[in-house]
Amino acid sequence: YVLLFRSYDAVGDILVVESLSDGLLPYRGEIGKALLRLNPGMRTVMLKTGKVAGEFRVPRLEVVAGEEKWETVHSEYGIRVKVDLSKVYYSPRLGWERFRVASSVADGETVVDMFSGVGPFSLMIAKCAMAHVYSIDLNPDAIRLLSENVSLNRLCGRVEPICGDARAAAARLGAVADRVIMNLPGRSLEFLDAAAGVLKPGGGMLHLYVFAKEDPLRGAESALRRVADLYFASYNIRGTRVVKPTAPREWQVALDVWAEPRSP
Repeated sequence: YVLLFRSYDAVGDILVVESLSDGLLPYRGEIGKALLRLNPGMRTVMLKTGKVAGEFRVPRLEVVAGEEKWETVHSEYGIRVKVDLSKVYYSPRLGWERFRVASSVADGETVVDMFSGVGPFSLMIAKCAMAHVYSIDLNPDAIRLLSENVSLNRLCGRVEPICGDARAAAARLGAVADRVIMNLPGRSLEFLDAAAGVLKPGGGMLHLYVFAKEDPLRGAESALRRVADLYFASYNIRGTRVVKPTAPREWQVALDVWAEPRSP
């Protein structure tokens, strides 16, 4: 089991195993029970059985040991996040990234979280700053849980959940944002037009997440540059960092970009 111990996450009191080799799959129940013994306080072990799928980004998981439970409350950097792993996607591996971004938000900012999920970025920002955060997600279960999460936490800022398509919701909001969070790595670049439309005319920060292969930092920057000139009068990449590996020779990359939208 030594190699296995590097490939699971704790989400509240649920352990999620990233993958098992074909040879270990028949023993997933025994492995799950061993993990419960090694992690007091954990109540359930799940195994990923496929990639996140569908327009609602629902994970594919199988309970292999412990209680048949899907809801839990995860704590990170002073916030509590209720999740239901049968209905929404949540990655604890982005905890530091969420705290990093939230720590850069100033009091009085307006933030648009375009793909909020259950709200970990939004909640962290509203915990750290007196900001107004519009939190958009297409998944009604994610927005329901986000509303519960707002009540679970003592926030100094305001989180406003919005259920719907990010592009349509951004168009309704108009040019209100000092900062935009775009955590949809597989498709975020497709929504740069919406991000440009929601930024204030004087410009603002984009926190953009993409998948990149081989040379991930250079690859992510190149992917952005191929489309950014279509929507922004000017832009400046302030920082690029690898967030986490997502597949063999593939990484999730964060781009911090100051951008000024083109005039309508």
